[in-house]
Amino acid sequence: MGKKAVQGLLVVFSVLAMSCGLVESPAPATPDESAFQTRVAQDVAATLAAQPTATQILSTPTQPPPVPTATPIPPQPTSTPIPISSATPVTGAIPASYVVEEDVPLGQYTIRLWRNTADDAWGFDKIATISAGGQTLAQVELVSQLGDLTGVDITGEGHPDVIVETYTGGAHCCLSTIVYDLGPTLTKVLETPESNCGGWFEDLDGDSVFEFVTCDDLFAYAYCPYAFSPAVQVILQYEPGQGYVPASPRFAHLYAEAMASHTQMAEDAVAGDLAEWDETTKCAVLPLLLDYLYTGQADQAWIAFNRFYAHSDALLFWSEVVQAVSSSSLYVRAGPLPAVSLPNYYMLQLLTNCGPDWKYVGLLGAGQAACDPAVPHRDIYWLEDRLHSIGLLDVGERLELTPEGCTTNCRLDVVRLEDGTRAGSIRLDTQVGFPGAVYRVNGVESARWRMRGDLTWERISP
Repeated sequence: MGKKAVQGLLVVFSVLAMSCGLVESPAPATPDESAFQTRVAQDVAATLAAQPTATQILSTPTQPPPVPTATPIPPQPTSTPIPISSATPVTGAIPASYVVEEDVPLGQYTIRLWRNTADDAWGFDKIATISAGGQTLAQVELVSQLGDLTGVDITGEGHPDVIVETYTGGAHCCLSTIVYDLGPTLTKVLETPESNCGGWFEDLDGDSVFEFVTCDDLFAYAYCPYAFSPAVQVILQYEPGQGYVPASPRFAHLYAEAMASHTQMAEDAVAGDLAEWDETTKCAVLPLLLDYLYTGQADQAWIAFNRFYAHSDALLFWSEVVQAVSSSSLYVRAGPLPAVSLPNYYMLQLLTNCGPDWKYVGLLGAGQAACDPAVPHRDIYWLEDRLHSIGLLDVGERLELTPEGCTTNCRLDVVRLEDGTRAGSIRLDTQVGFPGAVYRVNGVESARWRMRGDLTWERISP
């Protein structure tokens, strides 16, 4: 690990010690959503005029790499607004150990924050309730506090709003912000996905309607430790009838300072200096790519990617980024995303027999030798996450490479987090020929799967 990485980790660990505190097809867009998508696309060019251009921030190559179009990736989902839902009466008593800490009357509604007085209370396990007419219409648990702007009309709808902040515990995860509009019908207008990201409300464009500024931590731990994992800024905007929806491209000028800083970071990147698991420069380059993608500048992201990332797994890395970003509910696509030409399939194979330091899973193309240095590879945690997505691993299970220190005859055991017991094993079968098969053995064999070139799974047996 480089000197910068060690220094960074020490700082982060000190802060944490003090604070302690993929994919189904998306539903078709509604007419309101489609209208908003169109507005975003139309606003991007005008908005970007207020910030430095790509050629001002980047020393663009004389002939920038063309945007690849040879093999389009599968259609990517459009914006996924955080949905509005009307509250229904809540049944269920507040536990006897809870007492009212705050009582806030707002029109016909009463907002209460209940504190747990039990000896084993955590301090952030409060409960928030919203009541009217003798009925509890909403109840939120694991509440840390009511937001400072509770009682203010942050949406411009003419009603006060309630801001509830939740926290599940841990050094930095998981946080969520929930907002209810106290109109004639209690309406939830925001609920952010639980993540490492908090946020705040601010009127960024002077229209008296507050935007919500947060971040997207979709790559937390993906390529390096949390301390160096990128978390791109995200701006959500209130839209009548939709609630808070991602609108970062409309505020692209606010990213200029971050882009300049992240450009310098990419220029100075040293392989493994940010403790990347695979000794590349992923975590040094990714922040700039995300700035461009989230502000609707996909072509500039592609230019920056080709300038700054030169490792052998470049096309696979780009595909992973595009796939992850496109599946995020905090991302709004303001134009087409560059696609790359990918193999039809990858064959997954343990690379432990390539040497003592090759504790990886290789993604081999047709006819590619496992120990070829150009083989893209990922760690066991990457495979673990993928297997969770198709149900070969259950919640509370992880992968473990055994026996410890093995270089031959290695197994991928399924281990229960609760007690560390073995619950089966995962087989990466390469004997059936390219592209192989992945399945679980636990007394009986599970269904078999193989991985497509776009990193999605294909089931090949019942």
